[in-house]
Amino acid sequence: MKKIYRFAILFLSAFVIMAPVSCKKQENREEQKETTETPADKPDPDPEEGPGEEGDLKEPWFITRGLILSWYDVNKSDVIDYVDIAKNYGLNTYSIFNYTDLSGFKKRCKDAGVDIEYEEHALSRLLPPSLFSTHPEYFHMAKDGKRATGNGCPSNQEALALIRKNVPTATQNRKPTNHKYYFWLDDGGDICHCPSCKDMNAADQALIFENEIIKELKKIDSEATLAHLAYVGTWAAPVKVKPEEGIFLEFAPFHRNYVYPLSKANVKGTTGVSHGQYMSYLSDNLRVFPRETAQILEYWCDESPYCNWSYSNLKKLPWYNDAFIDDLDTYASMGIRHIMCYAAYVGPDYVNKFGFPQFIVDYATGLRDYVKK
Repeated sequence: MKKIYRFAILFLSAFVIMAPVSCKKQENREEQKETTETPADKPDPDPEEGPGEEGDLKEPWFITRGLILSWYDVNKSDVIDYVDIAKNYGLNTYSIFNYTDLSGFKKRCKDAGVDIEYEEHALSRLLPPSLFSTHPEYFHMAKDGKRATGNGCPSNQEALALIRKNVPTATQNRKPTNHKYYFWLDDGGDICHCPSCKDMNAADQALIFENEIIKELKKIDSEATLAHLAYVGTWAAPVKVKPEEGIFLEFAPFHRNYVYPLSKANVKGTTGVSHGQYMSYLSDNLRVFPRETAQILEYWCDESPYCNWSYSNLKKLPWYNDAFIDDLDTYASMGIRHIMCYAAYVGPDYVNKFGFPQFIVDYATGLRDYVKK
């Protein structure tokens, strides 16, 4: 009997010792399972959830994770389904332009928990160029002293009153689900050089318009916010005009170099602006606008410059994943938590020519799974 008792004690002791080892092996198997990578040529049909998704209460570092696409890019879900991509890989915001009827797509996005917004150069909707023939004084004065369309004169009070008046109509069919509004300056338009405006930089002039617009938006949508786009010509921070409450920074490093990350400060983009200068512009703007709402507008996934803005000239988009992740480190280190990115021309024609764009998945999961250093 004593021998049996001693044997039982030894057996139980061995079980207690071995149990943690068995659990550790199971944990190792789970870790191996979690780090198994999907082949690059096609998306994972049943992706595992990343940080912040269902089953994990921790919010991803990047709160806004979105793409800007044309209607032609998203309207053939049998070829490429951007709603499914959002659900499977963690995107939560789409901005769609050049659409006709967006109702069906919006319904699917709503069911999937994806926000819809409208990012566009849209000041002309509030100050129609058709008024130029009767009211040229509403519009900017060029350096040669002549008035022209393509942005207004922010010192003209009648022009500002007209802009305020047109806000309700201009937003009637473009109400975002996330309360973020966009009335970017007209693309390619000059700023005003009239005697009253000539001492203000481009960002100051843009902010005058934006301050008027946000006041009217608040009457329509009490939670409304409005982007100040720091883009070509407006990268330098405003120095004379302060943003009204509800204005958020949207910084767009257009023309930068995408082969190398922004951390390579001496690298220059196509216009000669260095990555270091872009970051200096961003830092200056973050001293003026709230850091917690600041948003980056990037072009990592944008096919348009490669195809020269033509569906008939599509090129395979080069994707530099290491540089992309390095950029996320740079933005996160500056407190940025909102990112949108153009993916124009990455639609059905692109898929038919080059196959599924794996870089869209890399972008989405890179944002979703990012852990701030």
